[in-house]
Amino acid sequence: MSATQTFLLELHCEEIPARFLAPLTEEFGSAFQAWLNGQGLSLASLDPFYSPRKLAWRAQGLPAFQPDQTDSQVGPPQRMCVDEAGQPTIQGLKFAEKWGVDFGVVRFEQPAGKKEPCAVVTITRKGRPTAELLMEALPGLIAGLHVPKAMRWGKSEFEFVRPIRNILCLFGDQVVPVTVDGVTASNTTWGHRLFHRQHPGPVTIAMPEAYEAALEAAGVVVSVDARRARIATQLEALAAEAGGRVVTDAELLDTLAEIVEFPKIVRGEFPATFLELPKEVLVTSLREHQKSFCIEGPDGALLPFFLTAANRTDDPAGFVKAGNEWVLKARLYDARFFFAEDRKLALSARLEKLKALTFQRELGSYHDKTGRVVALVKTLASRLSNDDDHIDRALEAARMAKCDLRTLMVGEFPELQGVMGGEYLKHEGAHEEVWKAVKEHYRPVGADDAIPGTPMGCLLSLCDKLDTVAGCFAVGLVPSGSKDPLALRRAGQGIVRILWEQGWALPPAELIAAALRAVGTRATKPEAETAEALRAFFKDRVAYQLELAGYAGSVRRSALAAGWEDLVDLKARCEALSAFAEDPRFASLAQSAKRIGNILKDEMPAERFDGGLLTQVEEKELAEHLAKLEGTADQKGLLTALADLAQPLEAFFNAVMVKCEDPGLRAARLSLLHRLRQAFLRVADFSLWQ
Repeated sequence: MSATQTFLLELHCEEIPARFLAPLTEEFGSAFQAWLNGQGLSLASLDPFYSPRKLAWRAQGLPAFQPDQTDSQVGPPQRMCVDEAGQPTIQGLKFAEKWGVDFGVVRFEQPAGKKEPCAVVTITRKGRPTAELLMEALPGLIAGLHVPKAMRWGKSEFEFVRPIRNILCLFGDQVVPVTVDGVTASNTTWGHRLFHRQHPGPVTIAMPEAYEAALEAAGVVVSVDARRARIATQLEALAAEAGGRVVTDAELLDTLAEIVEFPKIVRGEFPATFLELPKEVLVTSLREHQKSFCIEGPDGALLPFFLTAANRTDDPAGFVKAGNEWVLKARLYDARFFFAEDRKLALSARLEKLKALTFQRELGSYHDKTGRVVALVKTLASRLSNDDDHIDRALEAARMAKCDLRTLMVGEFPELQGVMGGEYLKHEGAHEEVWKAVKEHYRPVGADDAIPGTPMGCLLSLCDKLDTVAGCFAVGLVPSGSKDPLALRRAGQGIVRILWEQGWALPPAELIAAALRAVGTRATKPEAETAEALRAFFKDRVAYQLELAGYAGSVRRSALAAGWEDLVDLKARCEALSAFAEDPRFASLAQSAKRIGNILKDEMPAERFDGGLLTQVEEKELAEHLAKLEGTADQKGLLTALADLAQPLEAFFNAVMVKCEDPGLRAARLSLLHRLRQAFLRVADFSLWQ
């Protein structure tokens, strides 16, 4: 056997729910790596595989033998192990006997943490064959996997995600005969069910390196990444043949890659009359009911085709295509019925019906929420616009935003909230600003989603999210640790992103005050306490926004410490700082800023600075630079002046004793440093620049 071998473990089970595949694979990989570390073993790489019926791992470069293990064992103090004549005592002999060595190999030294010399013995355990170690450890590693909904079957007490039907376990060409729940490993596995109709026996895997090729020949692509790539390629090719392109849906692509063993994309058709439905309805219906992709033309309009995955190598009789078309047509008839029925009643007529739909117990119904959002929109729209007609349209959008929650279509597809409201208002002839704002007011729904595309949509989204966050905080529903069941962090990040990208000068403190006024008497927590918690919450969201924007850590830390509530100013400062981030003079400036902070820590310098009291050349030169700093308005110019300050500051500290005996001179020097620090803080706290 060579010095290293490739190890392969596969658990072949009954169908595993897709949501468990990746977590189980990752958990075993982490546990296996930790076990290897504990055994003194290393590997070159660990490759996970999974498909609907398989969990597998292949470790390359695993040593054939465990290295010898050397441990130092510490025993009693030396004075207890030998007597005055230097002969071993009973306690010393027992220590040596405990570790199976002669007392002559026991040495005395003072280990770390001990106050006196102690008996120490070094024990070397000969390394064992890795295959033996694997056979002993694997059952426990497998049984230790966390399964949220574990199963037991038959009379077995073993719990797992689904029944294990076969175990493939190889170390090189050697079978590791591990046994789990009565199933003993071999060098065989099983392919696709259709493959075994013609090939009844199991598939033999001679070596771990042959695993993927052997299973693909048996109708299973075991790599989820390979399945995803093949699906994407086939989708693009079939969409191009139809004269269009795939409507992108990364989540659906991942889902298809997880639920099939062999990806084969099939293109089907549906009656073109269904294209009268809104695009979002068709895309959502096909995704949710049939796990299918839509195809759009060059103009973005949908074509009467869909793409779905068949879990087999081909569809010779066209049954997969025909079956999907039949089911899909029925689903689209339902969608068309919902759309027609919803349009029989004006969207505004559903506003009163929101009173019967609870938003949150303490905060009332969605009708109550609508009232609060309208109040917020009125307050903020007046800050952003002087056009009364525009403000009226914003208020109309706020009143209509939640009405589609009482429609049949949203009842069937909750993810179309807002979208359907916008579509129904569009069909009713509402102003374009109104229906677009309603349609996109839930955005952004995640970190990768764009903010609303219109200013009115951004305003409505901001007010809706602000009411949700402030209202929940006001009744004590605050995110803690990793728990955020109401997705308040996501809503808060959406607010910050809108302010950031729109460049609106609306300080969070002002938004918080307006939102808490709207919540009013429904609040159950003290207003001051809630406002403080919200400020901390939004500061964290702003910090994360800087991270998302890609600013370096030194830029983020120093800019935030100098002020975070004016996002327009914060963005300008971060941009300016980023342009200077590699300037070596800022490292020197950071050290000087820390030194200034230490000097002023226990001082109360005067704001007024009398430069006439200064006596030394270095401090007079620094005073001249201060005047230049305080006279510079733009951020870039200010940073240039700050960079030029690095050398004069260093010269000042080398030559000048700030806390001298002369009270007037001491006060002038402290005041000079104080004014310098204030100039620094216009841009950043350079003491945090690292």
